[in-house]
Amino acid sequence: MARFTSYRWAGAAVTALGLFATVAVAQPGRPADPLEAAKAQQRIAEQKAELNIIQTIENADRLAKANHKEKASQQLRGAKQSIQFALGISEAARTRFTTMLDQKLAAIEGRAIANPPNPGVKLDPKGAEAKAAQKEAFERHLAELKAIDAGIAKIKDYQEKGMTDQANFEIAKLAKAYPNNPSVFTLGQTDTIKSRVEDAIAFQKLQSDRMYANYKSLMESSLPPTGDIMFPDPKKWAALTERRLKATTMQFSDKEKKIIEALDKPYTVDFKDRPLEEALQDLSTMFDQALLIDKKSLMDLELDLKRGSTLQARGVSGRTVLRSVLGAQGLTFVVKDETIQIMTVEKAKTLMTTRVYYLGDLVKGTGDFGDPRFGPGLNFQQTQENVRVLLETIRKIDPLSWGGPDTGGAGSITYHAPSSSIIVRNSAEVHHSLGGAIYGKK
Repeated sequence: MARFTSYRWAGAAVTALGLFATVAVAQPGRPADPLEAAKAQQRIAEQKAELNIIQTIENADRLAKANHKEKASQQLRGAKQSIQFALGISEAARTRFTTMLDQKLAAIEGRAIANPPNPGVKLDPKGAEAKAAQKEAFERHLAELKAIDAGIAKIKDYQEKGMTDQANFEIAKLAKAYPNNPSVFTLGQTDTIKSRVEDAIAFQKLQSDRMYANYKSLMESSLPPTGDIMFPDPKKWAALTERRLKATTMQFSDKEKKIIEALDKPYTVDFKDRPLEEALQDLSTMFDQALLIDKKSLMDLELDLKRGSTLQARGVSGRTVLRSVLGAQGLTFVVKDETIQIMTVEKAKTLMTTRVYYLGDLVKGTGDFGDPRFGPGLNFQQTQENVRVLLETIRKIDPLSWGGPDTGGAGSITYHAPSSSIIVRNSAEVHHSLGGAIYGKK
């Protein structure tokens, strides 16, 4: 009777697996790619089969504990036979499931069995090469940090001794050697040498701390988790988020916030050879904000305000409308001192702000191949793709403000891989919008 029950159970398992595969194939859907649809069906079939195997093993454990080892063995053998005829699963999964059943069967029958390597685990063929490159990059960045530390120390010493020319020479030397380092960017800002050195020292320490933290995190990621899911400390996470928002969010007065709101609203315009002076007056009325024109900019461009301006747009932001009208005349605008100031692109460049935004938690460990299990090679490629997509998204914030052959703006954005940060140079209002886009707060 026990044997009949075992065969009946095995037959039911085969039928269930077969039916599952049939139903999975027959389910309606609109896959964009037949190959991807087949892979999805295979994953579902394997998940279902694995669940059945786990349930069988658990049931066998209960029977063995109740001194029904023969019955437990019969169920495991029946499940093993069912797996051989299961539809819709890969050979790798079939081998893995069979190994699971063999190990449990050997344990119940008191037999020794070797643990074969998991056929589902495939090492990244470029793993060793990627790790070596990663180590080389880490050591190179460490040397860069030491060189910049030494340079900043010299600049500070020159500044304290009143040797301004020597300090500026050292700053230029660092800028030439490390043009993309955020600390060097900070030294190049238009401010007193003392404040620049203080800012550079602070950022250099922050950069060094983050570099070591990233390296430590990378090493920790190679260790198995202590549970199914590991979450960061909620209090620490909240504190870090609040500190980052405070450090990266541009602060504006109420008047400047109203200007930005006016520039964000959609408008409809229909200018046909309308004199620039009148077009700007119309826009000022639409925005309910004054537009201040830099007279020197008009003189530099020998621009006549009577020159015609043409633009037809519906439902377009005020920012885009104003940049389009001004761009056709070689002009642009910035929000400064609670007003919208119109000037040449060259002058606007001198009024831009350079800020650094950390993106490590946005571009690392995310995406289809961001999981550490795929190896450092694929991890790195996924990070690069994440960076590319993110930079494209950022450039959609006031698109005409960025440099490029199709935009004519003066803004720039650079990714600094060692610190997982972006260096953005643009107007204060773009930084305001950018802070909200990255960190989810306006």
